Amino acid sequence: MTTMDSIPSTVTVTRNERTCASIAHEHEMMSAIMTALLEGRNASAVLRLNGMTIADWYSVLAVDIPMHPEERQTPLELQQAARTRLDRVHAELTRHGRQHALSMLGSRGGTILVPAPHTPELFTLTARLSASAEVPITATAVNVPHHEVPAGADRAHELLDIVHRLRYAPGLYRSQDLALEYQLTRPGPANDELAVLLDPLDQFPDLMQTLRLHLANKNNRQRTARALHVHANTIDYRLKRIKQLTGFDPGEPGGNWYLQSALLVRTYRATIANPRS
Repeated sequence: MTTMDSIPSTVTVTRNERTCASIAHEHEMMSAIMTALLEGRNASAVLRLNGMTIADWYSVLAVDIPMHPEERQTPLELQQAARTRLDRVHAELTRHGRQHALSMLGSRGGTILVPAPHTPELFTLTARLSASAEVPITATAVNVPHHEVPAGADRAHELLDIVHRLRYAPGLYRSQDLALEYQLTRPGPANDELAVLLDPLDQFPDLMQTLRLHLANKNNRQRTARALHVHANTIDYRLKRIKQLTGFDPGEPGGNWYLQSALLVRTYRATIANPRS
């Protein structure tokens, strides 16, 4: 082989090395900016050095990336699979630019910052990330000015915890979508009163099951009856018993609201007492 024969491969290796070095530098720079924002430090100096500007507002996303339900590998294989999912998520964020979206993600999720206002596109972003990772991703979003990113990240992850505890379906949830859940799960006298409102139903599992299904079915007694394989008249009887025991009528808007709120608080508290339930 002549010296000339080796030139193309040498050039290719050099280009690859430069590309890898460029990618590594970009990741390092993005990580520095993300860390500065999350820690509440001034990121302007880092941004100026790299020709970027800081956004006035950010959508702070708390993201959960679950394992694939069919994964049953060894610990090493699970680690590799998680790494692959994470690489796909990073690739999706890079491929679509997302107006200089920043991320700090681990194998099971983390935090993404998207310059606001881009709220409508956050639904598309979550769907694309799920498709790329091949798992149903759950995300919660809070919009904050750049100097409030640390508090926004705390709030977003708190909302993500609420979504998990209430066993909501995967997808994107904005702060306004969870305002009621957030308020109802805050500690306090009102929370304590709601938590015990359904205690009279504890000795009647059929009534508790009926209430859960009836509320989930938006008070459609026929649908609830079909789900429980009973006659609609049986549902009517059980709903009357629930009213007698709790003092709140599931058929009245006010009573229905209180019962839904009490069920939400009870479900949230149950997962705290029994995390694996």
